[in-house]
Amino acid sequence: MLMKMIVSYDGTNFAGFQQQPGRRTVQGVLQEVLQDLLGPGLVMGASRTDAGVHARGQVITWQGRVPIPLERLATVINRRLPSDVQVGQCEWVPNEFHPIRSAHAKYYSYTIARGSAPLWPGLTRYAYPVAQPLSWSHLNEAARLLLGHHDFWAFRSEGSSARTTIRHIFLSRWSMLDHGTIWRYDVGANGFLYHMVRILVAAMLYAAEVQDVGPLREALVHPRARKWGGLVPAQGLVLERIVYNGKDRAHV
Repeated sequence: MLMKMIVSYDGTNFAGFQQQPGRRTVQGVLQEVLQDLLGPGLVMGASRTDAGVHARGQVITWQGRVPIPLERLATVINRRLPSDVQVGQCEWVPNEFHPIRSAHAKYYSYTIARGSAPLWPGLTRYAYPVAQPLSWSHLNEAARLLLGHHDFWAFRSEGSSARTTIRHIFLSRWSMLDHGTIWRYDVGANGFLYHMVRILVAAMLYAAEVQDVGPLREALVHPRARKWGGLVPAQGLVLERIVYNGKDRAHV
């Protein structure tokens, strides 16, 4: 059996999730703490989030001994972990479970802060400030265009190892919060390409700024014509959750 854990973290001071020599990473911190606490073992993560990206629902597995009762495990681990990464639900899963290959769906959110007023301290860690005028109607029209099966070749960065660039997006929605000062984008799909969410958000913001969804639509219809240039910063992105049973895909 493997131990499956839900992990949340503030990505500000991490060089991403994946372990890297000489860099502070989420996987590296978890590996060190769990190994000191439980003995030899291996941490594997479901999503290799980039530097600055946050998570509420990252999934990891621990392959190794767990000599602590399940009901106390998260509490004991969190006492050892730094404040910017914490473990939530823990459960046993079969050895065949794989945090990446077994996933049915992933959900992300991206937050932008609107207006020219200074942001309250700390918000810049979790939101991308956007002051220029944006069309709310064009932003939502752009989000609706992304729904369904598409070839997202134009919306990925170099370095992607995916075998196919076709993905199915079943949730693509913008919401206004805090009297319109915070705009949040929620997206759910059967998988995402490298930098795909951040590039899609950049494309939608462009459509809202120029009040024209034509270039975005063209990139979906003719994806191999050219890549979409630019992506939004990492700090607004949050890995919300990962679904493994194929159920409850309609809600974040």
